Amino acid sequence: MNSMTSIAFGDRVVHATFREWGSGSVIKVENAVVGGEPAPRVTVRFKNVGLKTFIGDPIPLEVMTDDLTMPGDSNHVRPAIAEVEDLEKSGLTQAVEQKLLDIMLAIPIVCRDPFNSIELRLRRTLDLYKFDMSGRGLLEWAIFQTGMDDPLTRFNRTELEVYFKQFARDRDQHLSKLLIEIRGDSSMLEQLVADAPAGARRAVAKMK
Repeated sequence: MNSMTSIAFGDRVVHATFREWGSGSVIKVENAVVGGEPAPRVTVRFKNVGLKTFIGDPIPLEVMTDDLTMPGDSNHVRPAIAEVEDLEKSGLTQAVEQKLLDIMLAIPIVCRDPFNSIELRLRRTLDLYKFDMSGRGLLEWAIFQTGMDDPLTRFNRTELEVYFKQFARDRDQHLSKLLIEIRGDSSMLEQLVADAPAGARRAVAKMK
């Protein structure tokens, strides 16, 4: 996340948490007052969700150094999809197919890192159930996985559906393992499930 000093009018940014919003342009940076204290207010026009305003410091945005930066890359690492393009230029067809599969089926590291608390891993895994096979859900998932503003410039809907079905199976398997791990804390599980998307609540009910 960035402080006020590092975000300026005209910057290209991404939200630190919501990849599916796509990239955005900072259209206004101004001073505001929150609870009687001065605070920054930043207005951003995101490609996929339109205008969003953020008040406070730090602001949950990351400034893009170039068009290859993807949300979550605090060190401005090129997104994996850029590696696919490099492989294509080299004519490595088989490697391209494998890399695409790795990208599209990846469960976010925050959901898998054993150094994260079970609460965090489970909450973020349950949040993955906001994606579904509807047109919007499928597109938002593809944006989330690839970091691309418009995945339809590379994939057609049928391809995305095939990838998503495989991703959904892996997501269910990962969730099942986490439910076993948290089995001894039913109160935490109930709270996390209550706050989760409807698809996650249905999945948990089936696994009990």
